[in-house]
Amino acid sequence: MSSVTYFCSHCNTNQQTFEYYEGNHLLVRCQVCGYPVEEGVVEKEGVTFGRPKILFIDDDLLLLGLFTHTLEGYDFQVLTAIDGPSGLEKAKKERPDLVVLDVMMPGMDGFEVCRRMRADPDLKGTPIIIVTAMEDPKLNVKGFQAGATLATKKPFDPKKLVDTIKTALALKAKPPAK
Repeated sequence: MSSVTYFCSHCNTNQQTFEYYEGNHLLVRCQVCGYPVEEGVVEKEGVTFGRPKILFIDDDLLLLGLFTHTLEGYDFQVLTAIDGPSGLEKAKKERPDLVVLDVMMPGMDGFEVCRRMRADPDLKGTPIIIVTAMEDPKLNVKGFQAGATLATKKPFDPKKLVDTIKTALALKAKPPAK
């Protein structure tokens, strides 16, 4: 039995894990809380853990490449789209675990993409992180009004964005307080 460190969305930090077999399936859980952390282990609400699928929607191709390279280094599966309409289409088809969404894009801005995702029954629970270079002190308010889970400014430190993604995934995974 080996011990590997994974991000536990329940503890909201990296934790040592333990492995065990359930039937023919190898499962991995957090040593601290027992929460599933291996790809293919699904929580009752349908949240898959292990290698989360992140959709990044931005019209900046250089940033898409940097983002993809960075997140794959943290063991995320990365999907990309270069505009709002193709991002919505990809979100409907791929059902990502989280969306990182630029605000300023030609055609359909990120706020409208966010509103449309929240109106779609299949996507309304997907965490959305708004990112923008916009110098607007009310960015967070506008983002939350559109349905965003979290908001952050460009340029961003890649490590900080990864931490923001992990936080949003952890918020999604935790059951609501009763």
